[in-house]
Parts: sequence; C-alpha cells; structure tokens
Amino acid sequence: MISARVMDKRSSGLFRGMQISGSYTFSRFRFREYLQGADDYSGKELTGVPKHVAVANISLDLPRAFQVTAQHNFTSRIPLDDANSVYANGYHLLQLKLKWEGKLGDYLLELYAGTDNLLNEKYSLGNDINAFGSRFYNAAPLRNFYGGMRLVF
Repeated sequence: MISARVMDKRSSGLFRGMQISGSYTFSRFRFREYLQGADDYSGKELTGVPKHVAVANISLDLPRAFQVTAQHNFTSRIPLDDANSVYANGYHLLQLKLKWEGKLGDYLLELYAGTDNLLNEKYSLGNDINAFGSRFYNAAPLRNFYGGMRLVF
C-alpha cells in the first residue's frame, strides 16, 4: 500500500488538504499437485482467489470541517471451483463518503453519509467455492446509501 498527503492541511481555499492512497495485489497461486479421485486439478488457479485486486482512494479536506472521500476497488474474475470451469465476473466498486467533524462540548462529533456501489454493479459478496448444485453466489447489494454519527468521549 502506498499513501501520501499530497496537499498539507491549510486554512484557506476550496481544497484544504488532500491525501491519496492505493494498493495492488497480484496473486498467481496455482495447485502444484492436486488429485482428487480421478480428477487432476494440478496447475489450475487456486479456487476463490482473484488474480488482480486494486484499490485507490482520495480524501479531500474542505472548508468548515467537511471531508469527501472517494474509493475505487477493482477485483478481477474469481475461479469458483477447483476445475476452473466456473468464474465470478470481475467488478468495479465505487464508494463516496461525505463527513463533517466538530466539537460538542468536550467531545468530538462526526456526522457522515455516503453511498456504496455507486456504479450499481452486480457482483457476489462472499462466493461459496466448490458449492453443491452450482450455488456459488451470494448477491451483494446494488447501489445503497448510509449515514451515521460518531461521538468520541
């Protein structure tokens, strides 16, 4: 993972600070010798492990203690059975969050709202590998919204 504050915090301007981060994972795992009865899975991709996962994030500090954060996640296709005959499609997830932070007496108050899966991707969250009856998929929510607060004592 790489993370950098590309703009130090300052007290004026529309953008008061900026931080970016990113990570990339390349997984080339394969079965070396894997025999199960008459089936030979040697050389097949490791079940349930995507070859590529990339995550990028940008956070912008705004006036009046607001912060906006955007995150993109790319996950490549995922082998769902040992024979590599079924794959979950790759997907792109985009998240957006707006946060405000302030004081409430001696306490820190944080209010936030956001959206997950802004691109409305259809993907499976928590695939069942080698599933009986080809029931590999656990549907993840389409575009959804959330909000909340946090009070730090």
